[in-house]
Order: sequence, then C-alpha cells, then structure tokens
Amino acid sequence: MLKLRAYSAYHFTIFPIDKIEIVSAWLSTFSFESFVQHDNGISAYIPADQAPVNLLEDCLAIPFTGIELSGNVETMAGQNWNAIWEAQFHPISVAHWTVRASFHKPATTQNELIIDPQMSFGTGHHATTQLMFEQLIKLDCKRASVLDVGTGTGVLAILAKKLGAATVLGIDIEDWCVENAKENALKNDVLDISFSNDGVGSFTSSFDILLANINRNVLCEHIPQYATMLSKDGVLLLSGFHYDDIVVLRDLALKHGLRLDAKAEKEGWVCLKFII
Repeated sequence: MLKLRAYSAYHFTIFPIDKIEIVSAWLSTFSFESFVQHDNGISAYIPADQAPVNLLEDCLAIPFTGIELSGNVETMAGQNWNAIWEAQFHPISVAHWTVRASFHKPATTQNELIIDPQMSFGTGHHATTQLMFEQLIKLDCKRASVLDVGTGTGVLAILAKKLGAATVLGIDIEDWCVENAKENALKNDVLDISFSNDGVGSFTSSFDILLANINRNVLCEHIPQYATMLSKDGVLLLSGFHYDDIVVLRDLALKHGLRLDAKAEKEGWVCLKFII
C-alpha cells in the first residue's frame, strides 16, 4: 500500500486550448508522475518532497511560439490516492481488449487485462499507451523475448506475455512502479514476468521486441543503446512524444541502424515502429 504522501499540483492554463497536446508533450519532459486534462489546460502532479524549487518557472519557459502558458502550484496534503484514482478510473476498450481495474465487473469481451493503477503510468487511458497497445498486438509475439522500458503499471509487459512472448522483462526507475507491475501481473495470472529497477545499460542479452513509452528526451538518450539491444529482425516501438518530435527521433534512430517501418498517431501523440 502506498504511503499517504503529500503532492504538489501544478495547474496550467493554456491559450489557445487546442495547443494542449504540445504543452502535454513539453510537460512530460519533466519529472511529473501524472497528468489530468481540464477545460482550460492541464494539471500535473509530483510528490511535494521531489519537486525542484524552480519547477514552475522551468515549465512556463515553454520553447514554442504562439502558446500562452500560465500556472500556479497547490500543495495537497497526504490522501488515499488509490481511492481517488479508483473513483476516476473506468474500463476502456483498446483493440478488442478491455482494460479494467479489479474493482470493476468482469468484461464481456474475450480478452481483458486487470490493471490497478495506483500512481503508476499506463492504465490504457492515455493516447500513448493505446498506441503502443495497438501496435504491439499487430506483432508476432509468440516465443519472442520482450523488454518493456518504463513499464509503469506493467500493462504492456503483461499484454506481451498474454500474446505468447517467451520471456518478458519490465524495468522502471521507480520502486512503486515495479511493485505495482508485479501486483498487476499476479492479478492477470501471469507469473513469469520479471520486473526490476535495472537500467537499460545493465542488459547483455538481446531482445526481439523492445517497448519504450517514455518521453522524447529519455528516448533520445536511450536510442543508441536500444539499437545494440535488438536481435536480428528485432522491432522497436517508441511512444510518449508529440508529432513534432518524429524527425528528431527518426534521424537519430537511422544514424544507429534502425529503419522506420510504421507510424501511428492519436490525439497529437505518436508511436513509431523501427526495425533493425
């Protein structure tokens, strides 16, 4: 169970509001844990004891013209965040699969995943998770080795195993994400997935499929390593970035021997499929 820790809520107002996806992509480069969109903008949340002193000022220094961004910070006392998430979390359908929490009624569809989010990223509600989900089910996962970088709730790692992957590893820098992913794997009767805090550079084996739904900055840092970690004919799926970031990521991947094979977009967010 997560501790009742205090959070800082950064409330941003965006004008014009149709630029919200660009702002979301920008804010995702910072250390926020979660985001909630509202009519006039977006709110971002981070543990109060982890918020840098100048975080608000850094966020407001958005490097894009034509966007007016203002914001304020609210300190939120420790609460039962799981209960709050449960009240806001509803089942969704993604590519003939239902993603629900354990407190929801069983799905009527044949395929379902049970994901209790706690404060981890990856419930299936965000466009980037849906994009990764949709692209992953198109791959031949049977007997494949899969690495899920920034696993969050473990939803993609669990899906890969359900699709027949032989070995699945999920890694995340946050302890509570690793614990949350392990709990979700058990709820889906998937017992042979390994979740850990291992860094990308700690692996010596290669993978048939590598998944990374993070943000542009981290992906740019990791792509050179990803290229060396893919097996022959391996597939790399990337998401967590905006349409304007495609060229940067594509060119960097090409420089390291990866070829863009497919592209998908949803709500201004993008998923790229690379092959080696």
